[in-house]
Amino acid sequence: MPTPAADVVVVGSGGAGLLAAAVAADAGLRVVVLERTGLLGGTTAVSGGMIWAPGSPLLTDDSPDDALRYLTAVGEGSVDESVVEHYVKTIPEVVRWMLERTPVRLFPIDRPDYHSDWPGARDFGRCLDNEPFDTSSRPGLADRVRRGPQFPPLTYDERHRSRFTGPDQDLVARRRERGVLTVGAALVAALVAACDDRGVEFATGARAVGLLREGEAVTGVRTEDGRDFAGRAVVLASGGFEWDPALTRAFLGDTPVLPASPPVNHGDALRMAMAAGAALERMNQAWWVPAIVGVPEEYEGHPLTRHLVGERCLPGSILVDRHGKRFVNEAVNYHDITRTLFNFDADAHEPAHLPAWLVFDERFRTSYQVGPAAPTDPAPSWFTTAPTLAGLAERLGVDTAALEVTVARFNTHARTGTDPDFHRGETSHDRYYGDPRHTPNPCLGELSTPPFHAVRVAPGALGTKGGPATDLDARVLTPGGTPIPGLYACGNVAAAAAGPGYPGSGGTIGPALVAAYSAARSLVDKR
Repeated sequence: MPTPAADVVVVGSGGAGLLAAAVAADAGLRVVVLERTGLLGGTTAVSGGMIWAPGSPLLTDDSPDDALRYLTAVGEGSVDESVVEHYVKTIPEVVRWMLERTPVRLFPIDRPDYHSDWPGARDFGRCLDNEPFDTSSRPGLADRVRRGPQFPPLTYDERHRSRFTGPDQDLVARRRERGVLTVGAALVAALVAACDDRGVEFATGARAVGLLREGEAVTGVRTEDGRDFAGRAVVLASGGFEWDPALTRAFLGDTPVLPASPPVNHGDALRMAMAAGAALERMNQAWWVPAIVGVPEEYEGHPLTRHLVGERCLPGSILVDRHGKRFVNEAVNYHDITRTLFNFDADAHEPAHLPAWLVFDERFRTSYQVGPAAPTDPAPSWFTTAPTLAGLAERLGVDTAALEVTVARFNTHARTGTDPDFHRGETSHDRYYGDPRHTPNPCLGELSTPPFHAVRVAPGALGTKGGPATDLDARVLTPGGTPIPGLYACGNVAAAAAGPGYPGSGGTIGPALVAAYSAARSLVDKR
């Protein structure tokens, strides 16, 4: 028999796992958190760390009815009404609990919902950013927390506001010296601190590979090195499966997807839940993001995937497909624009758009950052560059006439600030990443200054969003709809409450925290 380790065994130390641990421990339960790697934080720690929180205590004038209307539309009719209602009801309680019971500090920013023109959407306040977290009063904490290699110690809002002028380097230096963490790492550090204060035990280097069972009930976890961690219940919170080739082939299809998360999300919890008889949902879905191909960067010995977010929305760039034509509003939210990359041309029996490229001119290159390439840098080798559009088309292998016609048409309309083809720049969401110094439309500008450049764009994933089906208490369900005793799942391990859509920035972490909080409250009520 395994030695009892705790009342609750949490697998994974991202935001979901940490919140579940903190809430359970706050109520007096003994909790152990298993982390596969040597650092805490998982996917949350390398993310922007925002929380999509309609009706939070920091946003007193939001309407639950508006949030319900909006989130229901985001779910595209595939999410049960009770799930949407539970989220809208619970996320304010989650935010309030963190603000009152942990060192987490949040503030609302003016980032619009991703479908800002839909009924019930808002331009301000549903997206919560993290205040900088100073670890200097907690020796050793900063060294325990994973962080995103692309994030300097600035809040998301600070980075956005300084994107054209550059950050305050003195502020960055001071924060680094004091061990100040921001964005996702700040959220993780604050939750780790909350767990430390409540006596939560952390076991790093502990890769969970199997569930312990007594009859139908789940009673603990076995790790890869043969250790057994027994408990009254197990909370699976160890991320998705986007780094596992076998699982991505089985569930995400044949189009390669570039993962933009720590290179350890191999679906360990998914396999354990499947072995326990869990029902699965949304297995072909992910938190999609367009990714730049070919940037020679690594993170922990694996390719580092750079998102293509702001570059698509700035004046002087367009996205073209294998035919040299535009095919989408480039400034639409990153999740939905990536969904268009999977389109298939039935007549030609080939992808409708892939390969695709972001095309821009020299003025754009010397004005805006593209991936890690700063405007003051020379054009890097991973750009495709040519002195003319015809030369660029030849290098890309697209139809020369089509590319030239596409750019000429775009330029004509950009001069008037309109996009009759795809309506780029017409919503507040589009304009959020535009250049407010550029008129008449902050998202539209000509491509006319040679040389011309392109970077290849492919589907990427912040994480997968399919997994075991769960109820409102985050209990894992069988195909018959009954809970598996003692087994819970939250975060990217489980099927996403947002369905196929993405409501706004923080739309991944918000549902993860709601499920984690619900799981912990259920465990507390059952003790």
